[in-house]
Amino acid sequence: MQARQMPAATVTAEIELRVPRDGEALERDAETVLERVDGVAEADVDRLTGVTPTLNDLQVGVAVRLTFDERPADAAAARETLADGFGVADVADVEVADAA
Repeated sequence: MQARQMPAATVTAEIELRVPRDGEALERDAETVLERVDGVAEADVDRLTGVTPTLNDLQVGVAVRLTFDERPADAAAARETLADGFGVADVADVEVADAA
């Protein structure tokens, strides 16, 4: 068994993203979408900030804490990484801190 590397940074942000309508729990569905973003090791939704039904999915706003595999250079780099993720529509209020 290979030892898991400790995450290098914790990032908090307000994110708007699309989640499937057929999910079980909005918070977990949002975490799954964010954990598929390259560089994100783990996502933990603190709270939902909004839900808007659309034709094929749900637009969900979340306040989230993420652990990154490698420390982003700054908040702008973290924002760019998150914004490149599939299903992510908007990223705001990004803060980067060293992982505890």
